[in-house]
This record gives sequence, C-alpha cells and structure tokens, in this order.
Amino acid sequence: MTPQNNNNLQIYSTFVGRFSSMQFKNIIGQQAIKDRLMGLIKENRLPHALLLWGNEGIGKLALAIALAQYLLCENRQDIDACDECLSCKQIKKLIHPDLHFVFPIVKKTTEPICDDFLEDWREMITQSPYFSYQQWMDKIGDGKQGQIYSRESEEILRKLNYKSFQGEFKAMIIWLPEKMNAICANKLLKLLEEPPEKTYFILVSEQPEQLLTTISSRTQMIHVPGIATEDLQPIVGEEIARVANGNYIKAMLMQQQAGESKTYFDLYRNLMLMVVRHDVLGVKQWAEQLHEMGREEMKNFLQYAQHITRECFIMHFGKRELNYLEVHEQDFAPKFARFLSTDNIEFIMETFAKAVTDIEQNGNGKIVLFDTGLLLMTKIK
Repeated sequence: MTPQNNNNLQIYSTFVGRFSSMQFKNIIGQQAIKDRLMGLIKENRLPHALLLWGNEGIGKLALAIALAQYLLCENRQDIDACDECLSCKQIKKLIHPDLHFVFPIVKKTTEPICDDFLEDWREMITQSPYFSYQQWMDKIGDGKQGQIYSRESEEILRKLNYKSFQGEFKAMIIWLPEKMNAICANKLLKLLEEPPEKTYFILVSEQPEQLLTTISSRTQMIHVPGIATEDLQPIVGEEIARVANGNYIKAMLMQQQAGESKTYFDLYRNLMLMVVRHDVLGVKQWAEQLHEMGREEMKNFLQYAQHITRECFIMHFGKRELNYLEVHEQDFAPKFARFLSTDNIEFIMETFAKAVTDIEQNGNGKIVLFDTGLLLMTKIK
C-alpha cells in the first residue's frame, strides 16, 4: 500500500461513531428518500429491482443497507427496523445469510469473486457506509482498478437459487454495477427479467448511464440528491457543509485535509502568477517542484485546479450561493476571475483535464506540467 493510500485510509477511519447501526435513522438527511422507500413497502409496491443513483458521498449504500435490514427484520417498526431481533443483529455485522453483496474487486487470483474480499468489505462498511470507490480501491487494490468479473454471475445465481434461510425475503445489494464486465452484466439482465421468488435487487450506482440500458430499464430508478446543507452543518460546520455541496465524504476529507487543500491552492496561485507574467523559467521550476511530489499528487493538484478555476469563473455571475470556496481561496478568487472569460474558460478546463489523462497514461510529469503552463499562457492574459 502506498503512503498516499495509507493516508487516505487513515482519514477514512475517522468517519466512525454514528454508524454502529444500519437503520434509516442513522443515515444523514435524505428524509424524502427514506419516506419514499417506506411508502413503497407499506403500499406493497416495492419493485424486485431498485436502482439508487447519484453522486458519491450522499448515502446511497447506507440507504440500500437500511432498506435491506427493514425487509429482513423480524419485528419491523412503523418507520424503521427494530435493531434488536436476530436478523438486525446479524445485519449489523453484515453476516445475515439472506443478505448478499456484489462490489468491484481486483484480480489477485485467476477468477476472483467478491467473497474473497468479504472481510475487507465488512470492515469498510462497519466503520462507515460512506466511502468512495477510490477509498475502497485504496484498501484492497494497491493501485489497481476494480471490476466485477464474469465469475461473479455464477456466484449470484448460486446464492439466489437457495431458499431464504431465516425469513421471507432475500436481498442482493450490487454496489457500482457499472463496473460489471459484459459477461456478468448480461447474466444479471437475465436474472432481472426472471427474478428468483421473493428476492430484491438493490443496485447502487454513480454512473447509471454506463449500465446496459436493458438493465436500467428493468429497475425502478430513484435519484438520491446531495445531502442538504442543513443536515451536514451540525456535523461539519456551516462553511464546510456549504462547500461540500451535499457530499459527506468530501466534507470529512475537508476537515482532515485542510492543510493539503492549502498546499494545492498555493501551487495554483503561484502557477497563475507566473502564467500571467509569462514567466517561462518560473513555470519550468514550478513543474519540477510538483513533479517531485509524485504522480498521485500531480493528479490531485490538476483535479483541484479544475475545481478552483470553475469557482473563479463563477465569480462573474455575482451570486455567492453558486460558489464553493474555502476560506483561504476567497480573497484570491475575485482577483483572478478577471482573467477568465467565456473566450478562454473551456480551453483552460480542457487543458487541465488533458493533463490529468496524460499523467494517468504515464506521461512524463515534468513535460506534461510544463506544457500545461505554456498552453495556459496563450489564453490567460
């Protein structure tokens, strides 16, 4: 595990304390979605396949687990699971025999399956069900990218062919189904067309447009919005809640990484000062400095640069509620905004995005960063 990945997991491990139970009441905000799910159950209209979709950090996985717990609870209350019966106690530990999970994994064996990573998965969720794909990869992947492999379809079929062990229903939660390879996705489609009796599929997606349309069309799609600022505010404070824009993961990272954000901001400000002055030598030295920080830090900076450029450009509209700036960015943004316009903003954003792609494809960091600075000089004057 790289030092950066280890640091990310240390930050993730601070997301604890409020998630000792998987009940609806422990999910941050999202009352409208909770009410909608409970309404579907009470009216006996819950579909056999549900697709919860939206951005990361908003509680989709937490909602899926709370829904599964309610379905499997032996003593359902009016608005939540009892949290006391055997089923609820098993779900707290993620060991209920009728609750199954599918999620992206990495290839450590010839034909990997999710059960190979089940202990890591349980540990991740019991710490907090609010985590990102990248945080999960940091835990299991050691720099690799995750996928749901073809053999998983056989495991899904095997598990769902059994009758329920303890109660009336079975639940299959598929986290990030867009990571399925084609073979697995096509076999899932057949299951959704002819679902096993009393089985509920709960898909949790961040990019539903990447799913087979034949899969998404066989689910009831529910968009989960960002967490309301007023629901985040008691946890992280007013300013971070506003800047986090509904993303609990981002809010927690902002609390932990205030110093890192300041570092990226200083790098951005220095770059733009040299770009405006057409200081070619300065940009070359800047590129060398950032390159020494490593490939992941270069990518993180370039992604931050896209964010802060957007925020500076939005200053033109004069509406504070549209801006998501941290305290140390607020003096700089209005001053730099005058160098941005509709004539150059698209080019600047594309330049940063291309640099990220080049770094990901193992381009020479110093050359990529130096070229980025030179390109910006042609449009920022």
